[in-house]
Amino acid sequence: MPHANPLAGRGILVTRPAAQAENLCRLIEAAGGHALRLPLLSIEAITDSATAAEALSHPERWNWILFTSANAVHCAAPWIRHWTSRPAVGAIGKATADKLGEQGIRVDLVPELEFNSESLLALPQMADLTGQKILIVRGQGGREHLATTLTARGGTVRHAEVYRRIKPHIEDRLWQQYWQDGHIHAVILTSGEALDHLHTGLGNLTDEWARSIPLVVIGDRIRQMARERGWQRVLSAPSATDQALLEATIAFFEPGLQGITPHII
Repeated sequence: MPHANPLAGRGILVTRPAAQAENLCRLIEAAGGHALRLPLLSIEAITDSATAAEALSHPERWNWILFTSANAVHCAAPWIRHWTSRPAVGAIGKATADKLGEQGIRVDLVPELEFNSESLLALPQMADLTGQKILIVRGQGGREHLATTLTARGGTVRHAEVYRRIKPHIEDRLWQQYWQDGHIHAVILTSGEALDHLHTGLGNLTDEWARSIPLVVIGDRIRQMARERGWQRVLSAPSATDQALLEATIAFFEPGLQGITPHII
């Protein structure tokens, strides 16, 4: 029988941007854990982009508009909330689709399993895009895999970059304090950039953390990145939802809970 407080006595480091972390932190604490908030990314809207404004102000020009994250929806809201017509709309995952729904935008395409570019591209609607005009709404400097693949399948692709990711300043002594106090029993990390920032912040503690602390991530791409960085125990949640991240974390400490079997390397 599962423990009533499966994370009792466990400190879980949550590295999501501050505005997106609170629900996950509440879930961790409801499971008896102690959520340690340490954002490794901050999100800043780009409000002065003439290119994004022009592209998003004329939705009728596009056959598809694809949103790569909830952040993309939030930062595009000043334009999309005024749409009077729209093309087909795709979302990279459920959280992104939910954000679009809050703006009154019906979503035509969203992956049901893993929430990433690969899963979106695997859907039959994305197989043949000959003659299709596609707008990808994303953050500055996002992955090129989606655009490259859509172009190879016949689409004409443009980007509307509506936010930038910023590395917050974190005092080096904070990492040392967390390590010495033994307060961290797992780290939840949801992007490749956050992984980069984690390694930069850890410095000479990186090898010790990678050997001893489990890392909970989203999807195969970040799992492989972590493996290449030397992490010994990496758990991959089945989706990007807060509940899935919580369940993957619990499953490390209580294997087999609710039938959950996270990918562990």
